[in-house]
Parts: sequence; C-alpha cells; structure tokens
Amino acid sequence: MNEKTEDGVYIVQEGEITKLEPRTHGQDVIYWKNEQVLDVERTQRIRIKRSK
Repeated sequence: MNEKTEDGVYIVQEGEITKLEPRTHGQDVIYWKNEQVLDVERTQRIRIKRSK
C-alpha cells in the first residue's frame, strides 16, 4: 500500500485489498476459515437521545 491510507480496516488477501469504511457506532466481526477472512458481519448501534 504505497498510496496514502485513510482510517478504516483493511483486509489483504492474495494481494487484493478490501477496505471496511468506519462507522460512527457499531461492531464488526471477522470470520476466519483456513487462515483467510470468510465473512465480515457488521452491526450498527443507534443511540436514542432522550431529554430529561
């Protein structure tokens, strides 16, 4: 990766780069199989602001 990189998660497999864009809130779960990324599961959390 000689170019300028931005914030995020980068997965490199067989020379191919996949970038996961950052989110404001949430969770990413990476599933591995045979030492390679198989899937990425993304969940998003939405904060509900309530006035007191």
